[in-house]
Amino acid sequence: MNKASLPFLHTFVVAAKHLSFTKAAQELFLTQGAVSQQIRLLEQRLGFTLFIRFHRRLELTPMGARLAMHLRHMFSDLDGLIEELREERDSNIITLSVMPSFATRWLMPRLGRLQELHPGLQLRIQANEREVNFTRDRIDAAIVHSHLHSGSAYSVPLLADRVFPVCSPLFAEQKALTSPQDLIRVPLINDDSEWRFFSPYAEWEAWLAMANVKGARPSRAMSFNRGDLAVQAALSGQGVALGRTPLVMDDIREGRLLKPFDQVYDNGHVYLFACPNEFRDREPIQQVLKWLIEECRSYSLEEALS
Repeated sequence: MNKASLPFLHTFVVAAKHLSFTKAAQELFLTQGAVSQQIRLLEQRLGFTLFIRFHRRLELTPMGARLAMHLRHMFSDLDGLIEELREERDSNIITLSVMPSFATRWLMPRLGRLQELHPGLQLRIQANEREVNFTRDRIDAAIVHSHLHSGSAYSVPLLADRVFPVCSPLFAEQKALTSPQDLIRVPLINDDSEWRFFSPYAEWEAWLAMANVKGARPSRAMSFNRGDLAVQAALSGQGVALGRTPLVMDDIREGRLLKPFDQVYDNGHVYLFACPNEFRDREPIQQVLKWLIEECRSYSLEEALS
């Protein structure tokens, strides 16, 4: 069976429905001879007869009847899928996959402004820590970390991912944190998300090496498998966490967290908006993307880090 047989199969289904090549030709806008020839070629390719041909009528063979029944279901399912895809294309419903920590710390506080701007938009958020497969997961778009992104999907950089210690202002005052070397005597809170690095303490180790801190051991402190949990522990005064820019910038600007040292580790990663290339021009996708870009422009990264 080759690809050219698909239209012949459709012709067969129509002919089986009418038990008439003439009526099938009328429905398909073909000649009776063209329908008869397609059925004959299809029978040759299949290797068995589909119709018993009488002088003025047709009957399906047992194998022809079985094939017709299955093909009717197949074409019906295909028509249903195509209609569903068209509805999705024209829908204002967008399923957006977002990393859980990013969703909690950055996206959720801002969603009200998106609803005010586009009240007809229906946004479905799916928290997802793994690499997104748009086809498998039935996702329209995603906010992903560049470390997790691969493939040919359309993508737009949103925010730089820079890393630096943060703690509550009260903790910094009580522990008299004035220089990075002071970290050797306070608890270090770790985000050990396994998908980022081979070592669960790689980010702390990189920052401590950059700041030339000797003797600090992040492995002695508490660890979390999500960045938002590590940030929450720092907000609660449990120690010093490594903050990722999007996860802590609001808390820094509003005084809930303090960046006690100047050193910032830039790992070169960014947060991206990504979607399949065929979705990039959909109006709801463009509405979400333009809003995200404006939200990311609405603050000064240097101000957040100062």
